[in-house]
Amino acid sequence: MRGIKISWLVGIIAVAVIGVSFLQVKWLSNALELRQQVFDQTVEQSLNTISHWIMFDAQNLELTPDSSFSQGQVLIADGMQNQSRGVLLRMESLPMDSLVALALAENGVTAKAVYGAFDRYGQPAYLEGENEIYREELIGKGYEVALGPLQLRVFFPNLKKYLLESQMGAFVLSGFMLLVIAIGLIYVMRSVVKSKELVRIRRDLMNNLTHELKTPISTIGLASEALGDKDLDLNEEQTSHYIGMIRGENKRLGVLVEKVLQASLTDSKSMKLYLQKVNVHDLIKEVVKNVTMQVRRKGGKIDLNIVAENPIIQADSIHLTNVIFNLIDNAIKYSPDGAQIEISSSQTDEGVELRFRDKGLGIPKEFLGKVFERLFRVPTGNVHDVKGFGLGLSYVKNVVELHHGTIYAESELNGGSTFVMNLKSNPNPLA
Repeated sequence: MRGIKISWLVGIIAVAVIGVSFLQVKWLSNALELRQQVFDQTVEQSLNTISHWIMFDAQNLELTPDSSFSQGQVLIADGMQNQSRGVLLRMESLPMDSLVALALAENGVTAKAVYGAFDRYGQPAYLEGENEIYREELIGKGYEVALGPLQLRVFFPNLKKYLLESQMGAFVLSGFMLLVIAIGLIYVMRSVVKSKELVRIRRDLMNNLTHELKTPISTIGLASEALGDKDLDLNEEQTSHYIGMIRGENKRLGVLVEKVLQASLTDSKSMKLYLQKVNVHDLIKEVVKNVTMQVRRKGGKIDLNIVAENPIIQADSIHLTNVIFNLIDNAIKYSPDGAQIEISSSQTDEGVELRFRDKGLGIPKEFLGKVFERLFRVPTGNVHDVKGFGLGLSYVKNVVELHHGTIYAESELNGGSTFVMNLKSNPNPLA
């Protein structure tokens, strides 16, 4: 129910963010549109100013036989009216580049402009050679103002870029805000998904934990009642059997509690290492000695191929022993009866590499990257098929990383698994 409420909340937030994003984009679009309108009015005002400057006394100018035009201009056609001639002479006499730039700048327009004068048929009467490439744009998209019988047209090649740059501050701020909102929403959604998955895993953990604890407690209770029942005439062999059951189940409970404590210690970030010189081979042999009986009961065996030349490293012996036990225990649990486990060691430049290989069920590729996650257990079809809580490998990874080492898994489904652990001879050389 809580998961459903959270999902609804995330959905509402997502809709709200989309709505805000739409309003932001709409606002920016309107701002750009308004800026375009202001720009259009400003350019028209500037063109009127330019027209006034050019037309001043242009009608009093006459074209004499000696009149000529600067190189790069297109000559007007034969039969041009005197007023047109006067306008062109006026344009010729003025520094047009400076004039256009000055008129625009006085109204706050700094965008690059190209210009030209055209007759009523769209033919150029005054067009600088370098502006010839913009002839079609001047006719089709340019701003215009009348110069007597001619038209002065102005076109801005980089108008869109100019308008965007003028609004760049608002665009950047809005984009940043939308990005922050989007990142926040993604983070919330991922957190919700992760939370729901964690709830599911914890539920499975509690179900499994209840099952794991119930069995030894029931066994101990039954054995205790049998030993305490005076009506039962137990011989020595039967008494020893019940006592063995109690000891075995009590030891099993101890292992379960130890795993939970390990996970709790890791989760609290309070784990501290007490480094000392230890022989990794000796630790492996000690753990193997303790689990040999368990492996033999399943008809399996553990082969050792520990050949590293220098197995002495700086490590916390207690935590490293737990790591080795967890890896071996994991191999036993995920191996069928007759488990074949091989532990090998080799020397590396920085220390020792240990490999724990089994021929068990293997790990599907889609789960291989998750095996070290806390509370994660590889699905086996039945939550109780394989005993455990998904805590061991998480603890292993934390301990190895605290030793500045690395650990990873190699596996194929139904082809067994290999856990490769690299430990440094001195994980803290400055200490």
